[in-house]
Amino acid sequence: MVGGALAALLLLGIELLQRWIWGEAIGEGLAPQRSLAWCLAIPSGIGLLLSLMGAQRSAGRLPELGDTLSGLRHQPPRRGAFRQALAGVLALVGGASIGPEALVSHAVVNLSRWIWRGRDQPVAAAALAGSLGFFGTPLAGPIALAARNTPLLWRWLPGTLAGITGFIAFQGLRGLSGGLEGVPLGTPLLDQAPLPALLAALAGGVVGRGCAQALLSWRSWLRARSESRWDALTPVLTGGLIGLTSWALPLAAFSGEQQLKPLLLERLGPEAALLVLAGALKLLLAGLCLESGWRGGLIFPVLTGSAAIGIGLHQLLPALGDAGLWCGSVVGGSLGTLLPSPLLALVLGLALLRGHGADALLLGLLISQVVRSRPLQGEG
Repeated sequence: MVGGALAALLLLGIELLQRWIWGEAIGEGLAPQRSLAWCLAIPSGIGLLLSLMGAQRSAGRLPELGDTLSGLRHQPPRRGAFRQALAGVLALVGGASIGPEALVSHAVVNLSRWIWRGRDQPVAAAALAGSLGFFGTPLAGPIALAARNTPLLWRWLPGTLAGITGFIAFQGLRGLSGGLEGVPLGTPLLDQAPLPALLAALAGGVVGRGCAQALLSWRSWLRARSESRWDALTPVLTGGLIGLTSWALPLAAFSGEQQLKPLLLERLGPEAALLVLAGALKLLLAGLCLESGWRGGLIFPVLTGSAAIGIGLHQLLPALGDAGLWCGSVVGGSLGTLLPSPLLALVLGLALLRGHGADALLLGLLISQVVRSRPLQGEG
């Protein structure tokens, strides 16, 4: 329950800070109500803080969700854990294209280990399973842990249920509980014209797979050049790029969970080509943030970026399927490639899209698994 409550308080506090810095429109997924000078100054200043904290170096980096899951069986050094969490908070508040799952998992696991003082380490797995309730489904935590062969079913199952309860008690699901209410689910794939719909779903899955491959390759390229003499300036330069993006093409900035519903309702305004550009830029910016000290998670930016690409492709090719079909297939192809378990990708895709394009999501996942015959560069 403490894990779920901490996750809720973290996300609520970050949301309040984001609205105070960027304006109330951020909560609706709209452009920040700030001038260009403000948009450049805030992320650049945060980038300078991250550089001074050493967040761009391996010792000071906030672990990603997969790294936290892999280290559950081992007692990590506590030194630097608070600084890593603070860097994660600053990155989210600064408008980076990263999700909150890495920060939440890191904070919850370290809090659990601090409470138990090493006497019962597997409880950290239960706490983490409960905290993952902010995805909107009680199944996310168990499936994520099962993918890492975490033992003690009787610990993480009640931990998950208690974590969800604690999260809801602190209104942590307030921003996501409504889900995509009001967004039409679209016509099922089998009820559309068979050949065009199938072609659209297949193309969307391939595009999603390609986006994930490009993101992994981009991160590998950046990682290979991270030890240059400009390393200390990288967080600052990344912050400037985040600020410029939030002003010029706001859909490409921020984590993405608030942007998803207005995006699917086509309220954000960009034309088809700009939607595809914004989605692709969001993925590239997410990779740049992760490799330059702006650490966080990939799930929400990948979800929103892939959805933007899918909707943009639908607008460019309206004769091939509907928006839900394109959106679901691209998201399925991306998540199926980036997440360690196809079941986890399916559960998260269904939960976060609230069934929007569910049949195409499944087809996109299948395509990603068929193509995934060998490890991708940078994957792991």
